[in-house]
Amino acid sequence: IFDLKQVNPNALVSVKLVSEPGVGTIATGVAKAYADLITISGYDGGTAASPLTSVKYAGSPWELGLAETQQALVAN
Repeated sequence: IFDLKQVNPNALVSVKLVSEPGVGTIATGVAKAYADLITISGYDGGTAASPLTSVKYAGSPWELGLAETQQALVAN
């Protein structure tokens, strides 16, 4: 994120994280690095570049990831 902002200070940096245990810690680091947008994706928000098993069986519901992220951001 830092390097992207150095190359283009006007660029908006968006980071997509999967909802899983520990996502709050990762999101806190992303926020401290000054990302402009953090998206928490649930188990159904896979990417076409991922293996089918990762798309179908990875992550948890986005509501759980969002709750953990909110708690981590408030604590830090």
